[in-house]
Amino acid sequence: MPKRKPSSSDAPRAVLVLLATAVILFVGGEALLLSRTEPGQLVAAKYLHLGDHARVTMLVGKQIRRGLKRIGVPPDSIQERVVERGTAPVRWRIGLRPDASLLKANYVIAKFLDDRGVEVLSGRERSGDHGDLRVTLEVGFRGRPTHELLLVRGPHSSEAAAARTGRVALVLFGFGDDLERAKAFFDLPVPFAVALAPGEKYSPALFRAARERRRELVLHLPLEPINYPRVDPGPGTILVTMKPTRISELTRRYLDQAGPVAAVANYMGSLATQDMSVMAAVYRELRRRRLPFLHVTPAPGSVCKPLAADLGVAYEEPDAVIDAETRQSGPKALDARWNQVLERTGRRAQMVVLMRATPLVSSWLPRALASGRLKSVEIVPVTAAMQQPAAL
Repeated sequence: MPKRKPSSSDAPRAVLVLLATAVILFVGGEALLLSRTEPGQLVAAKYLHLGDHARVTMLVGKQIRRGLKRIGVPPDSIQERVVERGTAPVRWRIGLRPDASLLKANYVIAKFLDDRGVEVLSGRERSGDHGDLRVTLEVGFRGRPTHELLLVRGPHSSEAAAARTGRVALVLFGFGDDLERAKAFFDLPVPFAVALAPGEKYSPALFRAARERRRELVLHLPLEPINYPRVDPGPGTILVTMKPTRISELTRRYLDQAGPVAAVANYMGSLATQDMSVMAAVYRELRRRRLPFLHVTPAPGSVCKPLAADLGVAYEEPDAVIDAETRQSGPKALDARWNQVLERTGRRAQMVVLMRATPLVSSWLPRALASGRLKSVEIVPVTAAMQQPAAL
């Protein structure tokens, strides 16, 4: 039988097989090397659910200690014990100085761990029985928690307690459609919440960026203003001509798009907030989700406050909205207004403050929120401030 002549396509096919084999060997070798490093083992634990649980827990613990060192927690302030019953096998009690900011410690630790592939799976804040404040964080990986962290800030001495009298929840708004500028704001190493509007083409990316940076969210619900559409909150605006079912549907959709939020605030809405049927449709969804309504700059004929009382919806108004001062070329006016806020907070104990996010605010904020500048005032989450609103 005559021998078959080699096909002209055999050589290219052989080359492709060799190349594919080389790529597989290279990738396999790199994966093997990566699996022997701590970052590689954390990646494998997060995405592939691989690795010995004790080893993974130890590696996560090392990252937590590095994060605590970043915020100045000494090693002897950390108590560690194994938990036989609980979602996480290891529990740490971490003591913080009486003048430390729990919100800032929470943010720095969460950001540090997230950058290294470790997730904060849940968090909650409460007051202790002896005047201390506590934040409990569960960290590890989805479906595989490794540590429960209890951050405890001891009660102030009588002198310090007398001096620290006020709490401010700061909410930045007005990020527009500039995603990169918004991300730069979200990355600032200071505590604040962000108010973001739904319904725009860039909204999902903004919500996602805020969640990834663990910013507390306020949904800026676009409502029809007087002189619409000359004054226009955007394409997702809820209009007074819409049927209540449509308004409820849009509100649900926007809340689902945003994900977990601390509150819902009106974006414009000088006409819609005077319409009983519009606000009743919005409130029904807020009541279902147990969310408060933060009413910004109420119109004289607004029905929001009495209707909220009738329908059982928590209602708040910001104590200050800082806008014009943020648009100046220099910080003089902004400094003066912020000093007024701090002074008022000392008298009222608690305030919710909205501030427009501008380039000036981006450079000014880290200095303004420094502990030396705040003096007797503490920056707290919106949820904490709205649970115990200051008297009007």
